[in-house]
Amino acid sequence: MRRFRMPSTNSALRSCPRTMSRNRKRKFSCPNRNGTPRRLRRRLLPSEGTARRQASPNHRYPNHRYEEDESMKKILLAAILSLFAQAAFAFTIATGPNDGSYFQIAQDIKNLVAKDGVELQVTATKGSLENIELLGNGKTDLAIVQLDALRFVSDVLKQYKGLDLFDKIKIVLNLYPEEIHVLSNKNDIQSFYHLEGKRVSVGTQGGGSAVSAGLLFSVYDINANISFDTFEDAVKKMDQGALDAVIFVGGAPVPFIGKLGGKLHLVRLPASPVLEQIYFRTRLGKAQYNWAQADTETYAVPSSIMGVDQRDEKYAAQMQQLVLSVLNNREYLEKNGHAKWKSSILRTYFPARGYEPTNQVIQLFNILDRHGYRLVKK
Repeated sequence: MRRFRMPSTNSALRSCPRTMSRNRKRKFSCPNRNGTPRRLRRRLLPSEGTARRQASPNHRYPNHRYEEDESMKKILLAAILSLFAQAAFAFTIATGPNDGSYFQIAQDIKNLVAKDGVELQVTATKGSLENIELLGNGKTDLAIVQLDALRFVSDVLKQYKGLDLFDKIKIVLNLYPEEIHVLSNKNDIQSFYHLEGKRVSVGTQGGGSAVSAGLLFSVYDINANISFDTFEDAVKKMDQGALDAVIFVGGAPVPFIGKLGGKLHLVRLPASPVLEQIYFRTRLGKAQYNWAQADTETYAVPSSIMGVDQRDEKYAAQMQQLVLSVLNNREYLEKNGHAKWKSSILRTYFPARGYEPTNQVIQLFNILDRHGYRLVKK
């Protein structure tokens, strides 16, 4: 049986009668060598919660209190000193249209981190490409970006100017995969291949949807008549017979797509080994939109919060607190925030492309979580 190892040098703890009598209860506090109580929040070990996990797979283990060993004390102390330093930064974050998923995700984060003293100002934009431009020009602190759009800009800069975008811009926190929506009201358009010669809107110029659409047309070798419209204008054009399909990339369920009420149908993206080097294979259907008649195969691209690689101590500490607040409150966000929080990829990070101060927080969070601990600010 796997057990929590008590420090062997602490004879006072081993001989403490309360330890012996309450070892199986949820909380205890025994003196250390100088007689002062020592407490640490801890959840059940995997072996202690097997039956409960089997009864409820999503069950979160209750907190227990144990005495930490010296190495864990050092980790916690270093983390607390770095994470909870007081700072007075008001971050701005560039998102997307104010009725889209990016904007709502940022609003969820803003409301959450305010409780931990982090001020976040949410700005509506056209999408990923504009967000990268704002970030690169220093007009925003953070930006939510599709990683395929970021890769596109990075490749262009490297090819034509010899610049590496990732020298300046780093991934602060991965969020969730975004689904590619291809929508049409034409019965003869059921597959992406049926868009050959058709009139297709790919979103506004400067948006991530336009970048993804360009890649799709290239990979599938489709020649279509392209236009740049807002999603609302594209739907109106389809109603008027002036447009055949629209492409939009966003975290499903996208609120304004959910309101279509069956006027349009989803178009299938055929499997492609080339696309699967960048995207995830997934499906859209009734689970996301109640008007959908059936599940439709498509792809999804990861979206992330990007930031400038700034190493000012107070700036980095506030950025770490923002990330830690999101990590610690994932369950709350899943219950009370946008539906995409339920498929988030918050605990993943990129060693070379990530922002080092927040990468450290994510790594520390993952290590402590595996051992049943959690960093909290009292």
